Amino acid sequence: MRKYGMILAVLVLLGIAVGTLFFLWTNRAPSSERLEPMTVTLLKVGKADAIVIQSKGQTMVIDTGEEDDGEELTSFLTKRNISRVDVLIITHFDKDHVGGADTLVESMAIERVLIPNYIGTGVKYRDFMDALDRKGIEPLRLTEPVTFSFGDAEVLVEPPSSYAIPQGAKEYDNDFSLLTTITHGANRLFFAGDAEKHRIREWVSGESAAACDFIKIPHHGVYDKALKELVDTVSPKFAVICSSSKNPADARTLELLKQSNIRVFETKDGDVTVISDGNGLEISQKR
Repeated sequence: MRKYGMILAVLVLLGIAVGTLFFLWTNRAPSSERLEPMTVTLLKVGKADAIVIQSKGQTMVIDTGEEDDGEELTSFLTKRNISRVDVLIITHFDKDHVGGADTLVESMAIERVLIPNYIGTGVKYRDFMDALDRKGIEPLRLTEPVTFSFGDAEVLVEPPSSYAIPQGAKEYDNDFSLLTTITHGANRLFFAGDAEKHRIREWVSGESAAACDFIKIPHHGVYDKALKELVDTVSPKFAVICSSSKNPADARTLELLKQSNIRVFETKDGDVTVISDGNGLEISQKR
Protein backbone atom coordinates (compact mmCIF):
# COMPACT_ATOMS: atom_id res chain seq x y z
CA MET A 1 0.00 0.00 0.00
CA ARG A 2 2.84 2.30 0.93
CA LYS A 3 4.44 1.57 -2.45
CA TYR A 4 1.30 2.62 -4.35
CA GLY A 5 1.11 5.80 -2.25
CA MET A 6 4.65 6.76 -3.27
CA ILE A 7 3.86 6.11 -6.93
CA LEU A 8 0.74 8.26 -6.66
CA ALA A 9 2.70 11.06 -5.03
CA VAL A 10 5.31 10.96 -7.83
CA LEU A 11 2.58 11.08 -10.47
CA VAL A 12 0.94 14.07 -8.77
CA LEU A 13 4.25 15.94 -8.61
CA LEU A 14 4.96 15.08 -12.25
CA GLY A 15 1.54 16.38 -13.22
CA ILE A 16 2.14 19.63 -11.36
CA ALA A 17 5.53 20.06 -13.07
CA VAL A 18 4.06 19.47 -16.55
CA GLY A 19 1.19 21.85 -15.82
CA THR A 20 3.60 24.54 -14.65
CA LEU A 21 5.77 24.20 -17.74
CA PHE A 22 2.68 24.38 -19.96
CA PHE A 23 1.50 27.54 -18.18
CA LEU A 24 4.90 29.20 -18.52
CA TRP A 25 5.10 28.30 -22.22
CA THR A 26 1.61 29.52 -23.12
CA ASN A 27 2.02 32.74 -21.08
CA ARG A 28 5.60 33.58 -22.06
CA ALA A 29 6.42 37.12 -23.19
CA PRO A 30 6.49 37.43 -26.99
CA SER A 31 10.02 37.41 -28.35
CA SER A 32 11.21 40.52 -30.19
CA GLU A 33 11.08 40.22 -33.94
CA ARG A 34 14.49 39.46 -35.41
CA LEU A 35 15.42 42.07 -38.00
CA GLU A 36 17.63 41.59 -41.01
CA PRO A 37 20.84 43.59 -40.62
CA MET A 38 20.83 47.15 -41.94
CA THR A 39 24.14 48.33 -43.33
CA VAL A 40 25.36 51.92 -43.58
CA THR A 41 28.53 52.68 -45.54
CA LEU A 42 30.13 56.11 -45.43
CA LEU A 43 32.51 56.22 -48.36
CA LYS A 44 36.02 57.63 -48.34
CA VAL A 45 35.50 60.43 -50.88
CA GLY A 46 37.50 63.22 -49.29
CA LYS A 47 35.83 66.23 -47.68
CA ALA A 48 32.44 65.24 -49.08
CA ASP A 49 29.44 63.07 -48.18
CA ALA A 50 28.49 59.87 -50.01
CA ILE A 51 26.48 57.47 -47.85
CA VAL A 52 24.85 54.17 -48.84
CA ILE A 53 22.23 52.48 -46.66
CA GLN A 54 20.86 48.98 -47.31
CA SER A 55 17.91 47.41 -45.51
CA LYS A 56 16.02 44.26 -46.46
CA GLY A 57 16.80 44.49 -50.17
CA GLN A 58 16.30 48.25 -50.46
CA THR A 59 18.95 50.89 -51.06
CA MET A 60 19.08 54.53 -50.02
CA VAL A 61 21.78 57.07 -50.85
CA ILE A 62 22.35 60.24 -48.86
CA ASP A 63 24.45 62.67 -50.92
CA THR A 64 26.81 61.80 -53.73
CA GLY A 65 30.14 63.52 -53.06
CA GLU A 66 31.85 65.72 -55.63
CA GLU A 67 31.76 65.31 -59.40
CA ASP A 68 34.46 62.62 -59.62
CA ASP A 69 32.89 60.71 -56.74
CA GLY A 70 29.81 59.83 -58.78
CA GLU A 71 31.72 57.07 -60.57
CA GLU A 72 33.12 55.71 -57.30
CA LEU A 73 29.67 55.66 -55.75
CA THR A 74 28.17 53.94 -58.79
CA SER A 75 31.01 51.41 -58.81
CA PHE A 76 30.43 50.67 -55.11
CA LEU A 77 26.76 49.92 -55.82
CA THR A 78 27.45 47.89 -58.95
CA LYS A 79 29.97 45.66 -57.16
CA ARG A 80 27.18 44.79 -54.74
CA ASN A 81 24.80 43.93 -57.57
CA ILE A 82 22.69 47.01 -56.88
CA SER A 83 21.14 48.52 -60.01
CA ARG A 84 18.32 50.50 -58.38
CA VAL A 85 18.32 53.19 -55.70
CA ASP A 86 14.98 53.24 -53.90
CA VAL A 87 15.57 56.62 -52.26
CA LEU A 88 18.07 59.35 -53.10
CA ILE A 89 18.37 62.19 -50.61
CA ILE A 90 20.41 65.27 -51.49
CA THR A 91 20.76 67.20 -48.26
CA HIS A 92 21.68 70.51 -49.95
CA PHE A 93 23.24 71.72 -53.18
CA ASP A 94 26.89 72.35 -52.32
CA LYS A 95 29.12 70.61 -54.86
CA ASP A 96 30.56 68.21 -52.25
CA HIS A 97 27.07 66.77 -51.71
CA VAL A 98 25.37 67.02 -55.12
CA GLY A 99 28.49 66.72 -57.30
CA GLY A 100 28.13 63.06 -58.29
CA ALA A 101 24.33 63.04 -58.43
CA ASP A 102 24.03 63.40 -62.21
CA THR A 103 26.34 60.40 -62.71
CA LEU A 104 24.31 58.30 -60.28
CA VAL A 105 21.00 59.27 -61.91
CA GLU A 106 22.31 58.45 -65.38
CA SER A 107 23.76 55.10 -64.24
CA MET A 108 21.04 53.71 -61.98
CA ALA A 109 17.28 53.43 -61.79
CA ILE A 110 16.17 55.95 -59.15
CA GLU A 111 12.74 55.43 -57.62
CA ARG A 112 12.40 58.46 -55.37
CA VAL A 113 14.36 61.71 -54.94
CA LEU A 114 14.10 64.05 -51.96
CA ILE A 115 15.70 67.51 -52.09
CA PRO A 116 15.43 70.80 -50.20
CA ASN A 117 13.06 73.43 -51.57
CA TYR A 118 15.43 76.06 -52.91
CA ILE A 119 17.22 76.72 -56.17
CA GLY A 120 20.91 75.90 -56.30
CA THR A 121 23.37 78.22 -57.99
CA GLY A 122 26.21 75.88 -58.95
CA VAL A 123 26.96 73.97 -62.14
CA LYS A 124 26.56 70.59 -60.42
CA TYR A 125 23.06 71.49 -59.24
CA ARG A 126 22.07 72.26 -62.84
CA ASP A 127 23.70 69.04 -64.07
CA PHE A 128 21.73 67.09 -61.47
CA MET A 129 18.41 68.70 -62.37
CA ASP A 130 19.07 68.15 -66.08
CA ALA A 131 19.80 64.46 -65.43
CA LEU A 132 16.54 64.11 -63.49
CA ASP A 133 14.66 65.79 -66.33
CA ARG A 134 16.16 63.46 -68.92
CA LYS A 135 15.10 60.45 -66.83
CA GLY A 136 11.62 61.86 -66.27
CA ILE A 137 12.11 61.97 -62.49
CA GLU A 138 10.24 64.62 -60.53
CA PRO A 139 12.01 65.24 -57.21
CA LEU A 140 10.06 65.97 -54.05
CA ARG A 141 11.09 69.39 -52.73
CA LEU A 142 10.57 69.23 -48.98
CA THR A 143 8.73 71.97 -47.15
CA GLU A 144 7.40 69.65 -44.44
CA PRO A 145 8.91 66.58 -42.72
CA VAL A 146 8.26 63.25 -44.44
CA THR A 147 8.30 59.74 -43.00
CA PHE A 148 8.44 56.44 -44.83
CA SER A 149 9.31 52.79 -44.38
CA PHE A 150 12.63 51.57 -45.70
CA GLY A 151 13.16 47.82 -45.43
CA ASP A 152 12.92 47.06 -41.72
CA ALA A 153 13.54 50.72 -40.82
CA GLU A 154 11.50 53.90 -40.48
CA VAL A 155 12.91 57.12 -41.91
CA LEU A 156 12.21 60.74 -40.98
CA VAL A 157 13.55 63.49 -43.25
CA GLU A 158 13.23 67.06 -41.99
CA PRO A 159 13.67 70.29 -43.93
CA PRO A 160 14.41 73.65 -42.31
CA SER A 161 11.44 75.71 -41.13
CA SER A 162 12.28 78.37 -43.72
CA TYR A 163 14.34 78.69 -46.89
CA ALA A 164 14.57 82.48 -46.60
CA ILE A 165 18.06 83.63 -47.61
CA PRO A 166 19.56 86.04 -45.06
CA GLN A 167 20.10 89.48 -46.56
CA GLY A 168 23.58 89.80 -48.00
CA ALA A 169 24.51 86.19 -47.22
CA LYS A 170 26.88 84.49 -49.66
CA GLU A 171 26.97 81.12 -47.88
CA TYR A 172 23.57 79.83 -46.83
CA ASP A 173 23.20 76.31 -48.27
CA ASN A 174 24.44 74.50 -45.15
CA ASP A 175 21.55 75.68 -43.00
CA PHE A 176 19.10 74.46 -45.65
CA SER A 177 20.30 70.88 -45.07
CA LEU A 178 17.75 68.07 -44.86
CA LEU A 179 18.26 66.13 -41.62
CA THR A 180 17.59 62.38 -41.64
CA THR A 181 16.78 60.07 -38.73
CA ILE A 182 16.63 56.32 -39.33
CA THR A 183 15.07 54.04 -36.71
CA HIS A 184 15.92 50.35 -37.03
CA GLY A 185 14.50 48.32 -34.17
CA ALA A 186 15.92 49.82 -30.97
CA ASN A 187 18.64 51.69 -32.88
CA ARG A 188 18.41 55.29 -34.06
CA LEU A 189 20.87 56.88 -36.51
CA PHE A 190 21.08 60.60 -37.30
CA PHE A 191 22.54 62.20 -40.44
CA ALA A 192 23.06 65.94 -40.03
CA GLY A 193 24.10 67.09 -43.52
CA ASP A 194 26.14 70.28 -43.18
CA ALA A 195 23.91 71.91 -40.56
CA GLU A 196 25.44 74.91 -38.87
CA LYS A 197 24.48 76.93 -35.78
CA HIS A 198 21.04 78.17 -36.84
CA ARG A 199 19.91 74.80 -38.25
CA ILE A 200 21.34 72.83 -35.33
CA ARG A 201 19.56 74.96 -32.75
CA GLU A 202 16.31 74.79 -34.68
CA TRP A 203 16.45 70.98 -34.68
CA VAL A 204 17.59 70.66 -31.05
CA SER A 205 14.65 72.78 -29.89
CA GLY A 206 12.15 70.84 -32.04
CA GLU A 207 9.85 67.96 -31.12
CA SER A 208 11.77 65.33 -33.09
CA ALA A 209 15.11 65.89 -31.33
CA ALA A 210 16.03 62.72 -29.46
CA ALA A 211 18.91 60.58 -28.35
CA CYS A 212 20.51 58.48 -31.11
CA ASP A 213 23.06 55.69 -31.12
CA PHE A 214 24.94 57.11 -34.12
CA ILE A 215 25.53 60.52 -35.66
CA LYS A 216 27.07 61.68 -38.91
CA ILE A 217 28.70 64.87 -37.67
CA PRO A 218 27.67 67.91 -39.72
CA HIS A 219 29.90 69.98 -42.00
CA HIS A 220 32.88 67.61 -42.10
CA GLY A 221 33.83 68.23 -38.48
CA VAL A 222 34.14 72.01 -38.74
CA TYR A 223 33.74 73.34 -35.19
CA ASP A 224 30.50 75.17 -34.46
CA LYS A 225 29.37 76.88 -31.25
CA ALA A 226 26.12 74.88 -31.34
CA LEU A 227 27.85 71.52 -31.80
CA LYS A 228 27.93 70.79 -28.07
CA GLU A 229 24.16 71.32 -27.91
CA LEU A 230 23.72 68.81 -30.73
CA VAL A 231 26.05 66.25 -29.15
CA ASP A 232 24.41 66.60 -25.74
CA THR A 233 20.96 66.11 -27.30
CA VAL A 234 21.86 63.15 -29.49
CA SER A 235 24.23 61.59 -26.93
CA PRO A 236 25.52 58.98 -29.42
CA LYS A 237 27.82 56.04 -28.88
CA PHE A 238 29.40 56.42 -32.32
CA ALA A 239 30.17 59.35 -34.63
CA VAL A 240 31.53 59.53 -38.17
CA ILE A 241 33.10 62.60 -39.75
CA CYS A 242 33.35 62.81 -43.54
CA SER A 243 36.80 64.36 -43.91
CA SER A 244 40.04 64.15 -45.88
CA SER A 245 43.72 64.10 -44.98
CA LYS A 246 43.98 67.59 -46.44
CA ASN A 247 40.90 68.75 -44.52
CA PRO A 248 40.63 66.71 -41.31
CA ALA A 249 38.14 67.42 -38.56
CA ASP A 250 38.72 70.45 -36.37
CA ALA A 251 40.72 69.56 -33.24
CA ARG A 252 38.07 71.30 -31.11
CA THR A 253 35.36 69.06 -32.58
CA LEU A 254 37.40 65.94 -31.86
CA GLU A 255 38.07 67.10 -28.30
CA LEU A 256 34.36 67.72 -27.72
CA LEU A 257 33.50 64.22 -28.93
CA LYS A 258 36.28 62.70 -26.84
CA GLN A 259 35.04 64.46 -23.70
CA SER A 260 31.59 63.02 -24.42
CA ASN A 261 33.03 59.47 -24.58
CA ILE A 262 31.95 59.04 -28.21
CA ARG A 263 33.86 56.64 -30.44
CA VAL A 264 34.84 58.64 -33.53
CA PHE A 265 35.76 57.58 -37.07
CA GLU A 266 36.90 59.80 -39.95
CA THR A 267 36.41 58.72 -43.56
CA LYS A 268 39.87 60.14 -44.37
CA ASP A 269 41.11 56.83 -42.94
CA GLY A 270 38.85 54.65 -45.12
CA ASP A 271 35.25 53.59 -45.71
CA VAL A 272 33.26 53.27 -42.47
CA THR A 273 30.62 50.53 -42.18
CA VAL A 274 27.89 50.51 -39.55
CA ILE A 275 25.74 47.38 -39.10
CA SER A 276 22.51 47.43 -37.11
CA ASP A 277 20.77 44.22 -36.05
CA GLY A 278 17.95 46.18 -34.44
CA ASN A 279 19.38 45.79 -30.95
CA GLY A 280 22.89 47.16 -31.23
CA LEU A 281 25.45 48.57 -33.65
CA GLU A 282 28.75 47.23 -34.94
CA ILE A 283 31.11 49.68 -36.62
CA SER A 284 34.28 49.00 -38.56
CA GLN A 285 36.64 50.77 -40.94
CA LYS A 286 38.35 49.56 -44.07
CA ARG A 287 41.78 51.15 -44.10
